Amino acid sequence: MSRQKILLDPVLPTEEETIAIKLLDKMLSLKIENGDSETLKVKLVEVGGEEIALPQSLYQLLCQATHLMAAGKAVSLVPIEQDMTVEATASLLNVSPEFVVKLLDDGEIAYGKVGNQRRISLASAIAYKQQRSVKRREILKELAEFSQEEELHETRVYSSYN
Repeated sequence: MSRQKILLDPVLPTEEETIAIKLLDKMLSLKIENGDSETLKVKLVEVGGEEIALPQSLYQLLCQATHLMAAGKAVSLVPIEQDMTVEATASLLNVSPEFVVKLLDDGEIAYGKVGNQRRISLASAIAYKQQRSVKRREILKELAEFSQEEELHETRVYSSYN
């Protein structure tokens, strides 16, 4: 298998490519809306007819890149081994650098040091971000259930007084 050069420079589609990319974006969006994204299967078909199923992780990346490019934005891949500064991590997580330092000190995110500078791997930052999203969804679900229970309780109390 020959190794192709990995392009880290941003890729901006031409006007002709943008038309095809917008159609692809619509097609991929419809697949997501109409199916379970966890079990969705997309295949690549070679000219000879050989098929290969696109792994879910690559499919998600394709959807994200297609959506951004359809909107006329340049896209670039960032290797996961990339180390980030505290400031870059804060930007990724949409929090303050001081909060990131607290997370590092508390052991919430793994990091290393280069001299006296902290370096956070992109993989560690993304893992924390995904973990935070899962916790947030669980809390929101609990709040919704609690709210429904309280509403039901208030309805019963109100009914007993009438």
